[in-house]
Amino acid sequence: MDAYEVKKETQNSYNLGKIRQAIKSSKYFYNNENKRYYDISKFEGNKLSICPQGGGFVGSLDITNKSFIKRFLDNKIEFTNQMPFVWKKVKLFHDHWISDDNKIEHFIEGYVTEHKWNGWSIPMVELGQIEKFNEIQKKTLDNEPSSIFKIIDEDSIQIKMFDEDEWVGIEVSHIDVNNETIKAFDVSLGWTWSEEAL
Repeated sequence: MDAYEVKKETQNSYNLGKIRQAIKSSKYFYNNENKRYYDISKFEGNKLSICPQGGGFVGSLDITNKSFIKRFLDNKIEFTNQMPFVWKKVKLFHDHWISDDNKIEHFIEGYVTEHKWNGWSIPMVELGQIEKFNEIQKKTLDNEPSSIFKIIDEDSIQIKMFDEDEWVGIEVSHIDVNNETIKAFDVSLGWTWSEEAL
């Protein structure tokens, strides 16, 4: 092995050491290219197992792959223990609000962060969007039992889930969106909310 190859091998070992240390001290893998966070589920040998934060299929990455090392060195991927709690405005919808040709027929607007529940969005919505939600539910579910919000006042709502007898109260929260305080309600409720950029 000549001096250049020795130097290259030493550099590779150093880079792999940095990657291993970053993985072992982190909870999340962040892909700067698709702006997604992934949970680190397992790290064994040279294989890193990750899954989309909040749920999804587990994927495996080989940390010795030249492309992986280059992406790490170019800061296209990162390892971290914290996810930012930044709210962004999106379209929110349920499957039954989608047409037969896979187009979103109905949606409400709300705010989400990168945090997910079982792969689904955890939205906060303003009172006007609660009213719109009720209209969409009535329109799309006809006479089927459905979940409709009861608006008590501008700071509190209630919902009676279709399969339960008691009303659940939800109080308004104040969230910071681009340095503006928004009054919104947490309507995640264990529902399968999907989101799309506005």
